[in-house]
Amino acid sequence: MFLVKTSVKPSKIEGLGLFADEEIPKGTIIWEFDPKFDLIFSEEEVNKMSEIQQNLIHHFAYFSKRLRKYVYCVDDTRFMNHSNTPNTDSVSFLGKQENCDVANRDIKIGEEITINYRDIDVYDEKSKEAYLDN
Repeated sequence: MFLVKTSVKPSKIEGLGLFADEEIPKGTIIWEFDPKFDLIFSEEEVNKMSEIQQNLIHHFAYFSKRLRKYVYCVDDTRFMNHSNTPNTDSVSFLGKQENCDVANRDIKIGEEITINYRDIDVYDEKSKEAYLDN
């Protein structure tokens, strides 16, 4: 669940993106797993879903390196776009079920919030998809 104010807007990176609606200082935890807003699915569960549901999971969820399951965020976190020079990092904290996203520098109001998909997603880690070269 996102812990800072954001909004979804058109992105220069890809379709829609997630943008800061407040100043976010470096070191701020901006997202942490919340089982009330973030759903977890095993590969087996996803494989049993309808094609429409599978497409939704494959597009908006990530296959967590830590949990080894798909994480689908119900809030607007699913609109975070990839960047090879992101303004957030995925960080492990003792006692947390999943890694948290932390601002790796100050993020200004109106700036798109990005993450490196290769750092969080098993399937993107070694993927040759063109969108991961941005």
